[in-house]
Amino acid sequence: MILFALNRPISRLQSEPREACLHAQAGLRWGKSSKARWLAVRIAIISDVHGNLTALEAVLADIDPETVDALICLGDLAFKGPQPAECIRRIRELGIPCLHGNTDVALVMAAGRKPRRPLPAGFSLPDPLPPSLAWPLAQLSDADVEYLAGLPFSHRLEADGQTVLFVHASPQGAMTGIAPTMGPDEIRPLLREEQADWIIAGHVHQAYAFRFEGRWLANPGAVGFSLDGDGRAAYAVLDTARSRFELRRVAYDVDAAVAAARERGFYADPDRYGQALRAGTWPADL
Repeated sequence: MILFALNRPISRLQSEPREACLHAQAGLRWGKSSKARWLAVRIAIISDVHGNLTALEAVLADIDPETVDALICLGDLAFKGPQPAECIRRIRELGIPCLHGNTDVALVMAAGRKPRRPLPAGFSLPDPLPPSLAWPLAQLSDADVEYLAGLPFSHRLEADGQTVLFVHASPQGAMTGIAPTMGPDEIRPLLREEQADWIIAGHVHQAYAFRFEGRWLANPGAVGFSLDGDGRAAYAVLDTARSRFELRRVAYDVDAAVAAARERGFYADPDRYGQALRAGTWPADL
C-alpha cells in the first residue's frame, strides 16, 4: 500500500489555498503493513498535542505546504489539555495519520474499549480515575474514542535507501521513551534490536537528534507542552534526501490556551496551566 500519497500533484499544491495543501499532504493511506516506499521525502512530524488546540493551530500554520510532502503525528492527542475533542477532530479533519500514544490508550481503556495494542501487561488504571483522565474522557464522543482505539503503534517508511521507523515512545512500547540524557545501556533495550536508519519518537517532550550505534535517534518535541524549559510549541521536518532532521519551535498565544481552559471548566487551575506552558515544565500535581 502507498503511504504519504498526495491527493494532487505537487505542482498544483503550490497554487492552491493553504488548507487544501494541508489536506493534500496529510492525505495518506495506511496499509496493513504500515509501510511505504519513497524515492525521497520531506515529512513534517508533530507529537504530543495534549489537548492544546491553540498550539496545534500555530504549528499547522507554521508548516509550509510547498516545502513538505507529508505530515505525521506520533500520538498523545487529548490528555492534559483544555480542548481534547477539538484536537482529535482537527487531526481527523486534515487527514493527518497518527500513531497511538500511551495517554491515547489510557483514554480508550478508561472508556471501556479495547485499544489496537494494549499497554504492557500489569498496567491498570487507577480507580477512581484522576481528574486528569476523567475530565478529558468526559469531553470525548464515542466517535473520538473509536478513533483513538484504532490508531496504530508504529509506521515504517523507506526512502532514499533509508528505513525510517515512527513510534510514539520507543520500539519497545508506548510507555517508555528515549531521553537524550540516557546512557547506552538504557537505550539499547528500548530499541529491541531495531535496525532502522532513523527511529523517530515523541513521548518525552524534548526535541533532539543524535547518532547512536549506526542509526539516528530523533524526537520532534511536543506541540502541547514542553519539558525542556522552552515554552514554545515544537515540531520537526525530516529530509531523507539530505539525512537531515530540522527542529523547529513556534511561539503561540498562551493566553488563548488559558482562556480556553477557563471557558471549558478545565480540571486544573487555568493560571497554573498557563504558567506551566510558558515555563516549558510540568508540575507533577497538575
